[in-house]
Amino acid sequence: MNANRIIDMIVRPVMRRIVNKGVDKGFDMASRMGGQPDDPKRARNNGPRPSQNLKQAQRITRQMRRFTKF
Repeated sequence: MNANRIIDMIVRPVMRRIVNKGVDKGFDMASRMGGQPDDPKRARNNGPRPSQNLKQAQRITRQMRRFTKF
């Protein structure tokens, strides 16, 4: 095993964790930017808030990443 392979074995998992944390932070920030609706009663009847939809989309993309190889 050469030095290049050893370095790759160390760098890949670290970079994967850093990128995943960055993506998760981005989704969290985007979900917070949804804002509050003007009329809370009307928003309650219309279903989940946009921030909840983004969190659900984030969960789905995490599940999809498990099955796809990039």
